[in-house]
Amino acid sequence: MRELIRAVSEKLEIDRNEAELVVASLLSRPRFELYMNDHLDESEKVVLWSKVTQLGQGVPLEYITRRVQFRDLTLNVQPGVFIPRLETEYFIELIPAMMQRSPKRVLEIGTGCGAIAIALARIYPEAGFVATDISAGAIESARCNVNEMHLEQQISLVQCDAYEGIRGEFDLIVSNPPYIPSERVSLLPRSVRDFEPVAAIDGGEHGVRIIKRLILESSAYLGKTGVIALEIDEESVKVLRDFLMGKGVGPFKFGKDLFNKYRYLFIGALNEKSKDNR
Repeated sequence: MRELIRAVSEKLEIDRNEAELVVASLLSRPRFELYMNDHLDESEKVVLWSKVTQLGQGVPLEYITRRVQFRDLTLNVQPGVFIPRLETEYFIELIPAMMQRSPKRVLEIGTGCGAIAIALARIYPEAGFVATDISAGAIESARCNVNEMHLEQQISLVQCDAYEGIRGEFDLIVSNPPYIPSERVSLLPRSVRDFEPVAAIDGGEHGVRIIKRLILESSAYLGKTGVIALEIDEESVKVLRDFLMGKGVGPFKFGKDLFNKYRYLFIGALNEKSKDNR
């Protein structure tokens, strides 16, 4: 095992600690168990090294293991489905503080593997959820996770484009939409640029094409005391502020992530303590 980890470290140009984490993930073992039972037969070594080679080619670890950690959850994520990030974990933390009351109906647009809907369903166990995605693969991945968490009665999954086919009003509309400006997509890390779905990343000019649509079309679906919660790119704040002011949308608030970057936009009947933009 020590020789294997040394080889992985050299192959991927990472330190020993990172190599141990990679090998533990690929073997589906806790890191502390790596040296307790360090025998691998030849077939296991071949499979493991094939996965290491894929990592060296830029394939995300999550696509190889088919699993992703999100908050306290271990979720299924298939290749071609957007991988949820740490910033979205913090997004989940902020949402309850922005709302005046707990939502009864929640709509998530662009659910991916279902991470946001599942995490919020655990916070709001009395709420009903509709989670949509345009991708059939994403819906399949989300359904697998919803079923594993036994949330089939709470979360309904719909394959559609944004609000198409959606009925009724919601207290919370939430989305982590494509928000990377088109001109920056080519600058993203190889693992993101070449392997994750471009449709879930490229937000068009200034990264706001889908965001503007979600805001403009929300009036038919958002209740009077409802809130829209969106992830955004920091560079789009000025464009979005001008857009919101021009459309008379409000109140609204931009929120920062754990790295002190503007990453979130909240619109609607916000908690009084959170209103600092209007």
